[in-house]
Amino acid sequence: MKISQAKQQLQDNVFSQVEIRKNPADMEQYIALLYTHNGKTFMLAYENDTVLSSPDLEHIVLMLKDIGFRKAKIYF
Repeated sequence: MKISQAKQQLQDNVFSQVEIRKNPADMEQYIALLYTHNGKTFMLAYENDTVLSSPDLEHIVLMLKDIGFRKAKIYF
């Protein structure tokens, strides 16, 4: 899900939780997973549909805060 879509859907109270996990394709990277109330899961992506991933956990946290999320579960 693109960042702009996530911002809009957060305002509409679509998400039940957010998780930060290791990227299964590259265990050196972290990704953000967005869970909706109806059971769907999305990976957070940039506007060009590239999955938002980073080796820096702080980068992912700052992106989530910028979108408007107030909490997330983190799995190392």
